Amino acid sequence: MSTLYPAQRVGVLVDVQNMFYSAYDCFRGRLNYKRLLDTAAANRQIVRAIAYAMRDGNNQNSFFTMLREVGFELRTKEPRVRPDGTRKGAWDIGITIDALLLAPKLDVLVLVSGDGDFVELVHALRYLGVKTEVYAFERSVGRELREAADLFVPIGEEMIFREARAETEEAPAEAPAAAPPPRRPAPAEAPAAAPPPLRRPTPAGRPSSFGAGILDESERVAPPRPRAPESLFDPADDEE
Repeated sequence: MSTLYPAQRVGVLVDVQNMFYSAYDCFRGRLNYKRLLDTAAANRQIVRAIAYAMRDGNNQNSFFTMLREVGFELRTKEPRVRPDGTRKGAWDIGITIDALLLAPKLDVLVLVSGDGDFVELVHALRYLGVKTEVYAFERSVGRELREAADLFVPIGEEMIFREARAETEEAPAEAPAAAPPPRRPAPAEAPAAAPPPLRRPTPAGRPSSFGAGILDESERVAPPRPRAPESLFDPADDEE
């Protein structure tokens, strides 16, 4: 168990390549290097803080600028191209050499990497009287490295910048929803019976001819009743 106190002289060495892929594999995000450095320092004296990165040909200037701004020295190199065309790049040897050279000036070395190849470095530093604190992701740290360190600090979500685009693009596609069962066709409804023909209500005093019945009942005049003739010959006929 490593004891922390303000007078400790601390060196922080970061394997950027290892952290980049581990952060993406574990959290689909990027490491917050400023928070990492602040946590590793723990109000102690930082002698050196160095980030080791590979140049991959892409535009990395903004990333490298950020590392310098938050307090890291930056060391970069190009990957080595094998005869078969594959590229290999790692800072294992460079980190190991720098750690051993810094050892006389340090009380604690903070190694930010989960690479199990650093186990022998941890043993060598202990022999030199330097304690080692390993910061790495639990899912990607080598078991032997974790056990060899004087202190292991798991990197959690609090040190991760989430990338929404990566989450949406890389999330496994959901299985398509099952199609609903076919619906049975509803039985055809019997055609509704034709409604009976509308009967127009017979108005009072229905007219016997077109135009009749326009007047109100009170305005109608009863036709004169025929007068019985007094004889076989109507007097009116005589006047003609």
